[in-house]
Amino acid sequence: MIQAEWDLCDLLDGARALHDALLDYEGDGVYADLLLPWLRANPPALAWLRSFAQRQGNPVPPASNEELWVLQAFSRIGQVLVLPLQQARGNGNGEGWAGPPLSLAEYEAFVEAMGMTVLRPAEFSPFYHEIVELKPAGSVHARAAIMAWRWPCVMLGNMLFARGGVDVCAGKTIFKPGIADASTLYWADRRKGRPVNDLSHGWGGNSQWRTSFRRDYVVGDTRFYNVDGKYDLAGQVADAADAGHFPALTLAERIELLTQRCLVSNTTAHDDLFPYDDCWRESADNGGVQERWPRWLSALRGGGKRETKA
Repeated sequence: MIQAEWDLCDLLDGARALHDALLDYEGDGVYADLLLPWLRANPPALAWLRSFAQRQGNPVPPASNEELWVLQAFSRIGQVLVLPLQQARGNGNGEGWAGPPLSLAEYEAFVEAMGMTVLRPAEFSPFYHEIVELKPAGSVHARAAIMAWRWPCVMLGNMLFARGGVDVCAGKTIFKPGIADASTLYWADRRKGRPVNDLSHGWGGNSQWRTSFRRDYVVGDTRFYNVDGKYDLAGQVADAADAGHFPALTLAERIELLTQRCLVSNTTAHDDLFPYDDCWRESADNGGVQERWPRWLSALRGGGKRETKA
């Protein structure tokens, strides 16, 4: 049951105020000057986050629109905080700003104080990992291996709050250089070094904060992607592309875009897609394990037929 005692408007306003204060900060000690005082002054926000982390569902818990807005606001804070851990490459959002002066240890301390869990899964999975830099492997078929961590994965209970940023080495038939680490990243408000696309973009100062957070969950041996999406890709067939996508994508491309949040191997134009309505689930022994995921998706790519239009 969704609890009703929380003043979600106040929680949203508090998160938004912290986000804006981070953008305006000009000192050299943001953790002590802004983050710690905010934590001390906002116990209801911390209590709400911990309560949300404990919420049960069948298989995933419910969430109201207003709660998804609050989660999205906290997500935008997190994306600002990891900017110092990224490297500018000239084609991202906000390249002129280094981000607030925050260390990796301080970032981890802050999210843990909010009731979240820091993870560093050893094997690559699009559920837990965002590709920051791709290094080609000697073998074109080499599976993805994590070479370095830029920032960790963060979980709120069994819900993914933020993927970890990693440098990856992989064969070019698995992840294509210049695509996997440079194509448009969806469900992202800001990154250095790559273009981003988010449903909050293009709206006014108030309307942009009425954007829903994307919820991904791990429940038992199953991973759920974008649980609030309305098109279940598991119900599609391999040779069908949805006419609502422009340009039309094959099923394999839609799954790739949804799970990776960007294109990683396909050279389809990546700057004007709309993956926000899709959802998908995978079991740990059928795609979630990273050795099998590339082979399974490659087989699906081979069976997919691109829809053509007159």
